[in-house]
Amino acid sequence: MINQRFRQKLIDLIPVRRLRRLLSYHFGWFPHNYVQPDVLISSIKNLELGGNVYIGGCGAKLCCEGGIKIGKNTAVGEGCFFITTNHNYKSEKAVPFDNVGLKQSIEIGNNVWIGARSKICPGVKIDDGAIVAMGSVVTKSVPKCAIVGGNPAKIIGWRDKELYEKNASLNNTFDLSKEWEWITVEGFKEYLTEGKI
Repeated sequence: MINQRFRQKLIDLIPVRRLRRLLSYHFGWFPHNYVQPDVLISSIKNLELGGNVYIGGCGAKLCCEGGIKIGKNTAVGEGCFFITTNHNYKSEKAVPFDNVGLKQSIEIGNNVWIGARSKICPGVKIDDGAIVAMGSVVTKSVPKCAIVGGNPAKIIGWRDKELYEKNASLNNTFDLSKEWEWITVEGFKEYLTEGKI
């Protein structure tokens, strides 16, 4: 049987994106991940995708030296930056840091949505069903079904856990092979109030 990486490379040779997607779904050759062509990935051998993962382009970068694991049914928006390395600024030998690189993995759970232009720092775990608002800088781990936003990211809300569990148990997930349907939402959000997010 042909191994998964070889099958992926064969499909990637097809120049028409829609045809690549249809073939992968039709034959079930690999776990239906879609990474935009302009996503930059360093140390790709340390990247693990769980299936039905979408990673948007427009300058998105995944630095996988410390390892990145992304669970199934997860969407990563355009221009996101995942970094798994840091400098040793606590060195007694040099400032601002020495020549020792620190590696720490990132783990993203299942059914996670990471908004465009978000930054995920080393050593962060984002649990199942979480949502990261666009432009957030995630410096600490995120609990299940939390909605986080800001710099540094803080919990700003919670997903409906009952609805989440229902959809997750029925495997109701987004379908990468379907076209988007857009619906206009009327009205504006509340005004900002001082001292509140």
